[in-house]
Amino acid sequence: MACYNILMAADFKISVTGVSHEDGRRIFTLSVTNASNDFEYKIYVFDRDIPFKEPDPPQEALEQFAIAEMKSWIEKSGGQLPQDRFRVLMNGGKITTDDIKSVLPPQEKTTDLVRTNVTIAAPLFEWAKAKAQKESTSFSDLVSRGLITLKDSDKEIEVWFKEQGAYFRKKLGEFGSYEVIHYLPNNYTEYSVDTLKETLQAAELRRTGWPIGAYLTGEDERPHPQEDGIKAEYSPTDHLLLDYWYAKNKGEFYFARNLESDSGNGEAKPKTVLYFDTLVWRTAEALEHCLAYYRHLGVNENERVKIKMSLYGLTNRTLSAWNPMRAFTLSHYACGSEHASWETETTLHELQENLDPVIYEVVKKITIMFDFFVPNKDVVTDILNREYRKSRM
Repeated sequence: MACYNILMAADFKISVTGVSHEDGRRIFTLSVTNASNDFEYKIYVFDRDIPFKEPDPPQEALEQFAIAEMKSWIEKSGGQLPQDRFRVLMNGGKITTDDIKSVLPPQEKTTDLVRTNVTIAAPLFEWAKAKAQKESTSFSDLVSRGLITLKDSDKEIEVWFKEQGAYFRKKLGEFGSYEVIHYLPNNYTEYSVDTLKETLQAAELRRTGWPIGAYLTGEDERPHPQEDGIKAEYSPTDHLLLDYWYAKNKGEFYFARNLESDSGNGEAKPKTVLYFDTLVWRTAEALEHCLAYYRHLGVNENERVKIKMSLYGLTNRTLSAWNPMRAFTLSHYACGSEHASWETETTLHELQENLDPVIYEVVKKITIMFDFFVPNKDVVTDILNREYRKSRM
């Protein structure tokens, strides 16, 4: 059999030394060498996860596919050799393990696993692998017992976020709202209430007077434990109509607040404008709070995070600014849409490294709904560095 090699940037040389096809899966054996050592890894790929239409792909194409997967595996391991020896690709998910029997026991037919007819998300693979090892059972046994339902899917998380938004906007009434959601799509860790409490308090940013995720300890207004996390709802004050957040024990976080131009901050009449400079502040704080929140939860910086920011109640509003020196140049930009949003999926490390460009992209995505207004990048940078980051309240 021909051996296809590739030299990695990290000085790893990858070779496919064996390819077999049995019981509905292909098994690739790979040799990964550096200057002094040679390591063997195996990648198991179910037929439905092979990215080729033809039933019998060319050998060279299969080997290139396996090498690309090995390269991705090394990159996922921070550019180092993976500690586990096996990787399994099945139903769109990927897991790594050092105990292949806990995932695919030799005495069990792969076709029995496929016949469960269940799409299994990547985070559930990791959860099931750990649970299988702990219970001395197999991955397929967990699936056949229906334990997949114990891990929320992306769709279920999205439904939960929508429920929170609907609750908040109904209670807020006809005013505009600013909402943020974020979660870790590959997370299967469940955090204790005490860990959530400590994290929420540590993640508060004292730059904007009333921080995102404010954790009060007073008797009347304080967060309350829920079956699946902690939530808080703060009643109106002179400068706040409604503030609400919910932190779930699997890492999901929802935050909502009325638009500050609707609650007496500045000179604007309620339901008439969107403050451009306040949007920059709040976007920066939301992203920094997201980073701080997961950092204090102990999440690895290479973990992926999904974030979405949304504004509601924008119809017929014009752009303005809390700083009156900026307001007069913006008043002729009006919004004809009720809703504007931005979302992304990235790693926590990439978000931290590209924070200012991401802030600008968020602000631009939302303000373009106001007669195609595109903010000057230098103006946004000036607001961030000369105002937001120098503020301490």
